[in-house]
Amino acid sequence: MPVFRLKLPKFIQQRVDQHYLDLSLSRVLPLLALLTFGVLAGLVFNTGVGHPFDKIIHVGFYALLTLSIHALFCCRLRISAVAAFSMGLAGEIVQGFLPNHQSSLADAFANGVGIAMVVTAIALIRSETRQVMEEKPVPLDLEQMGLQPIYYDLSADSDRSSEK
Repeated sequence: MPVFRLKLPKFIQQRVDQHYLDLSLSRVLPLLALLTFGVLAGLVFNTGVGHPFDKIIHVGFYALLTLSIHALFCCRLRISAVAAFSMGLAGEIVQGFLPNHQSSLADAFANGVGIAMVVTAIALIRSETRQVMEEKPVPLDLEQMGLQPIYYDLSADSDRSSEK
């Protein structure tokens, strides 16, 4: 798939780690699919999904949306989370003005839970990776632990197998 990289304006470059948008199809298509689903399910059609399952859809959708925004813009995790949460708040405000929809504070909270799940997962993965990369091997001192090392001669095994 072709990859197009665009430089961001200078005032944005100062606030973003990576200085480009990765407009490859593998990053654009998931975001477009999520935005299309969000507009159709949240604003155009009434899904008729009841109370507990509606919140599960909000959590899952905004988790995927945050992950997709983060992948597309190659930016800081905070920027992705704020962008996704802002989109969620805007969607809830628009729903308040539509005749067959209602805005809900519980939906906005569910959006935040989905975003927080992705932010937490990415932060944990990054911290674990960073910690593994920075760790130095700890020498194992068996005698200090009260154990005695057993040395095994591998050349003796190869001599025995060649005798057979």
